[in-house]
Amino acid sequence: MGNEIVLSIILTTLLIFILIIGVIISFFMVGQQRSKQEIILTQANLNYEQELRKVESELSEGVKRHIAQELHDNVGHLLTCMRLEIENKKLDHPELIGHITSIDQYLQETSDQLRLLSRTLNSDFLEKLDFYAAMDLEVERLKRLRKLEIQWVRQQDRLLVDTNNELILFRISQEIISNALRHSNASKLKISCSAEPNFQLVFEDDGKGFETTKILNSAQASGLQNILKRTELIGMKCEITSILGDGSSITITKKTNESNN
Repeated sequence: MGNEIVLSIILTTLLIFILIIGVIISFFMVGQQRSKQEIILTQANLNYEQELRKVESELSEGVKRHIAQELHDNVGHLLTCMRLEIENKKLDHPELIGHITSIDQYLQETSDQLRLLSRTLNSDFLEKLDFYAAMDLEVERLKRLRKLEIQWVRQQDRLLVDTNNELILFRISQEIISNALRHSNASKLKISCSAEPNFQLVFEDDGKGFETTKILNSAQASGLQNILKRTELIGMKCEITSILGDGSSITITKKTNESNN
């Protein structure tokens, strides 16, 4: 009788132990399944964000392409007509040449600026260039504006970046430059780019600077947030540093394997 009681206790204990192990295994499997679902959901959200940014970029490029075409075909044509009219006036009234020459020079400068702006807006034209050639064109346009001193330094003849991303990288550069022109009150802007040993694109200005954390968390940061999102889209990272009264620096680098994980 005693042996039967002992055996019953042992069997009951084993049964409870098996049940506990079963519950633990069930919780573990549910946890693993939940983790897999979270990973899948996170990846889906990431893919959605990337596709959304691509669509936004494509729409933006479509608008820029349309504006560039309008500038080239319509405004450019009007400026050409104005210059032809001035040349006719010079022939008809030689005594007015001294007065008209300065106007003609301004029109020529306007035509040159319009041509450069049209090219930097036209994605079809830019896709035929590499990043460096597009930046050369943009720097030439900026120098003609004479709003600030531009220094453009590149260490290689070819940029080691996926060609599909070069246009986006150029648009990011344009936005950074535009911010410097509009908000920094800078007198100098240095742009430097190196591809080896690691890709690095740096924008440095001597402007008024800003409180980085405060601005990035404010409604005024849409331009900076757009820059951060676009660099993320092409697998790069962007570091923004600034000190009040001591200028700003924006550095774009490729993400390392460690930062991707």
